[in-house]
Amino acid sequence: MRRRSFLSTGLSAGAALLPAAAAAPARKPNFLFILADQFRGDAFGAAGNRFVHTPNLDRLARGGVRFANAYTPQAVCAPARASMLTGVFPTTHGLTDNVYGIDSVFALPQYKLTPHYPGELRAAGYRTGYIGKLHLAEKDPGLWDYYNGYNSQKPHWLGERDNSPYRSDVETDDAIRFIGENRERPFLLTVSYYPPHDPYNPPRRYYAHYEGKNVDQVDYYAACSAIDFCVGRLLDSLDSHGLAQDTMVIFTSEHGETFGQRPLSTNKRVGYEESARVPMLVRYPAVLPAGYVYEGGVSTVDLMPTMLAAAGRPIPPRVQGKNRIPDILARRTGWSEPVFTQNITQPRIRNGPHDERMVRWKEWKLIVRKLRAEGMPDMDELYDLGADPEERRNLLGRPETKAKTAELAGMLKAWGQRTGDRIAVDLADRYARLP
Repeated sequence: MRRRSFLSTGLSAGAALLPAAAAAPARKPNFLFILADQFRGDAFGAAGNRFVHTPNLDRLARGGVRFANAYTPQAVCAPARASMLTGVFPTTHGLTDNVYGIDSVFALPQYKLTPHYPGELRAAGYRTGYIGKLHLAEKDPGLWDYYNGYNSQKPHWLGERDNSPYRSDVETDDAIRFIGENRERPFLLTVSYYPPHDPYNPPRRYYAHYEGKNVDQVDYYAACSAIDFCVGRLLDSLDSHGLAQDTMVIFTSEHGETFGQRPLSTNKRVGYEESARVPMLVRYPAVLPAGYVYEGGVSTVDLMPTMLAAAGRPIPPRVQGKNRIPDILARRTGWSEPVFTQNITQPRIRNGPHDERMVRWKEWKLIVRKLRAEGMPDMDELYDLGADPEERRNLLGRPETKAKTAELAGMLKAWGQRTGDRIAVDLADRYARLP
């Protein structure tokens, strides 16, 4: 059948590793894509965080694949969201900063935002829906059959805090209704929560999980717990309708949160782990193993081709992301290629914004910047994350790291040449030509 054609693109190679029922799903999958804004890659228990209360995200990780080293293509909302939709990097689709006051960026010719996975799946007969923050249009852009979204900057509460509905709870109610109404046919539903993006003002009941723990940024982590509760309700809805087995559930974020503790950032827009690394969980019991950790580097641009492959749809030639299903099933889940992030740093901080590129390969990370202000010293950085996971010791410029710097810069340059990222090529040339 056409809907199972992705078996020939690599799934069958790993079918022997799974139970027979998982090797040949009876129906094409539903998709539940859950997006939480500004959710750090280390802000849930399954990622090793010992104080945050996220039982439902941990449950999702136990039931599927956790990508331990997932990165955003750009650590800011709109470009990252556009890349998830299209499977290409921001310099390819052209949207490299947030947008406000625009009816729909999809209607503007300067942005190359087609094809995208809602359109591809809608054309394949899926009932499609979008609920929550989009940050790509002030009006319904017409990509989904059902749209109950908004651009950005709506309050997290519909009225007074704790005396009115919490917007994420209302959006979850709507999502549960959509799942129930479409349980008899294939559906794609995106639920996009604005929290834990600031302001951090979740329902006060979630603070009970942190009493007596002396947790810094407790408002933020309570907001993460509030989103976790919503995720649990969505998973319960799938269970109640018997849909869990055949639904690919994805949880991720467009960027993390630095809490203003990194140069050139108030909360995001830089290549440090707190900003660029994001949660990425994928559960699809009919095909993917449970409780599996993918240690290699991946990008959220990989989600679009992975979804299309799971649905048996061809992956458009322009897509720069990678279908990760064959790697998972063949257990090729170590580092096989580097990952890259394209950033424009926070405006008005140290004469910013500045152009930045990040490349990570295994335990090493190189961050290079094109500073737009005259007279500013270079702010390039090299880190050994194996020895220094908090990125506190910049090893750039040391004799013993010159070869590693040149290796990573060479990877960045080659990638920039392949993707047409001229800034990446120029920045990499600082070090790629080292002897």
